[in-house]
Amino acid sequence: MLPEARRRIAAASELLTDLRRAMHRLREGEGTTTADDAAMLERELELALRWFEERGIQVKGIAPALLDFPARAVRDQEPIEVLLCWRDDEPTIAYYHPPETGYRGREPVAMLDEV
Repeated sequence: MLPEARRRIAAASELLTDLRRAMHRLREGEGTTTADDAAMLERELELALRWFEERGIQVKGIAPALLDFPARAVRDQEPIEVLLCWRDDEPTIAYYHPPETGYRGREPVAMLDEV
């Protein structure tokens, strides 16, 4: 699922950049950007993010991208709920954290017995 998630979060990042630029042009009165243009970009971004929501993937950041994939794992022979954590500068999902600790509690997936 990571390749598709990576592609879709990159597209969402581009939409976010376009939306920020449109909002800036609107505030500054630059160019021909209208409020309708900005609203359309906002709707497109919401639709792009819905894909993640429908799959239970938590979007913690768009630019830079930070995604959490809920999963069940085994550590020290005990089943646990984890969030497999991926940043856009990482080639694979190499870290996880318990839901209650968040990003600061990231540990290598290799520490898990099973995912």
